[in-house]
Amino acid sequence: MFNKNYLIIFLFILSQKTSFSQTWLQISDFPSTERDDGSSFIIGNKAYCGTGLKTGWVAGNDMYAFNMDSETWSIISSLPAGTERQYASGFSYANSGFIFGGMDGSNYYNDLYTYDTITGNWQAKTALPSLGRMGAACFVIDTIAYIIGGRTIANNSIDEVWAYNITTDSWTQKNNLPFGARWRASAAAQGNKGYLVFGLDSTNHYRRELFEYDPNTDLWTQLSSFPYIGRIYAAMQSIAGDLILLAGLDSLGISNNDMWRINTATLVWQQLASIPGPGRKGGMCFSSNTTIYYTTGIDQTNVRLKETWKVFNPTGIKENSEVNSVRIYPNPCNGIFNLSIDKLNNDQHIIVSISDIFGNSIRKTEMLNGNQTIDISQHAKGIYFVKIENGHSVEVKKIVVQ
Repeated sequence: MFNKNYLIIFLFILSQKTSFSQTWLQISDFPSTERDDGSSFIIGNKAYCGTGLKTGWVAGNDMYAFNMDSETWSIISSLPAGTERQYASGFSYANSGFIFGGMDGSNYYNDLYTYDTITGNWQAKTALPSLGRMGAACFVIDTIAYIIGGRTIANNSIDEVWAYNITTDSWTQKNNLPFGARWRASAAAQGNKGYLVFGLDSTNHYRRELFEYDPNTDLWTQLSSFPYIGRIYAAMQSIAGDLILLAGLDSLGISNNDMWRINTATLVWQQLASIPGPGRKGGMCFSSNTTIYYTTGIDQTNVRLKETWKVFNPTGIKENSEVNSVRIYPNPCNGIFNLSIDKLNNDQHIIVSISDIFGNSIRKTEMLNGNQTIDISQHAKGIYFVKIENGHSVEVKKIVVQ
């Protein structure tokens, strides 16, 4: 029987045909056993990577430092004996890195360890005053680390949010996620805001919504949705005003090697160059101000990896789009707005699709000339997304209806 999901994938790939300028380069392999679902954090010019599930289904507590200047690996002190784990969460502050939670195959941990780059030693900190968990997302804003969602021994996915004050070594529970539970979501901080996308919810659905967190109000706001199906196990980095998302397992069971970015000001999604080789999930990802690195992970056939790849300045390179100079005005609007495309060729077949923030399609039309007035005033006030595609490239614009 024909599976309509494959048709959706095929049409989506056709709509994303773009000439990518980024170049991924393979560099020194991770210096130990292949693994997936490790944890990492960055201090200065070094990324600290380790733990995870090794080839042979053995959990690890070994750790390594990657110098992003020389692009070389070195071994550092392992986590204390008996703390082998995967699905832990890593974060950093000043000269200290932290590894929180995770599981060893049967035990779920709520412990927290810190690594001091001055002494080279690990030290136990105050444990989370709640159930142990693994696969939680996290980001750091100022001196607070936010531990978001995860999985406990009691629930496949939870909606708890905890704030760890790094300077006082204390925990405070925040409001639960208003949009429901998430496990293996992707998160990153940018300025004084946090961002979260993807993850498995409590009904085992793969999510694709992007949310912004304001620590001053303890409130989450949905900004957009990933312009494809949901996924888990993806990596996420914040660099130069953009959020970069890489790889992961989607809701069709396909491991991906793609890279995407979304600018948090314009909310425009753009697909970038994919990581060479097989699709993968559960790798460790980190970045400098100009370069993103991705190492380890597991591929579609459950082969664990130790490759390390880098891509330079993905936010500074634009794609060669055949949808030229798209303008939407006025914006905000009352539901009626103008769409204009400069240099529209007569042979270009432009399709305009409009969806709400939940991904529901509300209108789809063909654009016959370079200017068109669109009326969606019959729909509720709020944020909508206008996708313009011509079969070779795609662009997404945000429109606000007041």
